[in-house]
Amino acid sequence: MKIFIYSIPRKSAFGIHDWTSEASGKKLLKTKIWKCTDKIQAFYNPKFGGFANGLSYKPWIENGEQVKDKDGKPLMLQHKMEQKWGLPENFLTNKLNHRDDPKNKVPLSYYTTKVWKLNDGCTVLDLDNFDDEMFYYVCLESKLVANSEKEWKQHLWPKAQYYIALENEAEELKYNKNQIKSKAFALLHNDNMTPSNKEKIASVLELTNSFAALTIEQIDNLLFEYIDKSTFAPGSNIDKFTDIANQLNTPTGRENLEAKYLLKKGLDSRIVYEKQGAYNWTKPTGQITLGENYLEAVEFILNPKKSALVEELEQEIKIRTIR
Repeated sequence: MKIFIYSIPRKSAFGIHDWTSEASGKKLLKTKIWKCTDKIQAFYNPKFGGFANGLSYKPWIENGEQVKDKDGKPLMLQHKMEQKWGLPENFLTNKLNHRDDPKNKVPLSYYTTKVWKLNDGCTVLDLDNFDDEMFYYVCLESKLVANSEKEWKQHLWPKAQYYIALENEAEELKYNKNQIKSKAFALLHNDNMTPSNKEKIASVLELTNSFAALTIEQIDNLLFEYIDKSTFAPGSNIDKFTDIANQLNTPTGRENLEAKYLLKKGLDSRIVYEKQGAYNWTKPTGQITLGENYLEAVEFILNPKKSALVEELEQEIKIRTIR
């Protein structure tokens, strides 16, 4: 079995991160010039009482139960690997010894001296090779190697410089992204998406001025591009669009959209001003603070007790825009 470990692309002034294979056209994921490598050893971790080798502190499980020796002592993955590769007992211990002991003739342990190399771009590990298999377990424990591309992209390995590629993971990620984008496009064309609602959503998402004279085709294109160019990180364009589009499914959600749209019209007509996060409405009789932040301003408009003021605001916007 083969495992692929890729370097995490980092932008380079020389454009190295954009280098592609002449054969496949795919990016090489290189971060360095020439055939550079990084050296990696098993890190010492006091939590495990020695090297983080992924073996000495993890149970050997078969058929849902921990394997035991003839005396009933629970065995670890270390023992499994030693038996698999025909090694002496404790050859794969994670205990640290600093130097050879001439008196007891104890050599330096495997993990004390062993150093592996990771290529810039791609490193292929063959698990039918002893050193490669041991390295794979070390990589699984290393803070420098994310356990998968998916976990790296979820920011679960902030110090990672490499990631382990799982079989078909890239296709799975691509499929999931396509599904997310397809669902957003479907919302753009469902029954709730009347021309009026599309116009309001485009305005609230800051894609257009609420008083701009745009055709429905132009608004559709703005929303389509907003979704199409989205990332998939939390708070992305897709997240924002999906959240506001789903508000059309309930009376409360529709009221919320209307309040946001009224606030946007107030801002676009320069009747409402945003300063240092607060939203203020300057009337002839004095200034009214709609809210100290965006959500408070929306809540002000939705508050039944403020309905008289909200009607006055709507009328003032209407008068200003007619002029």
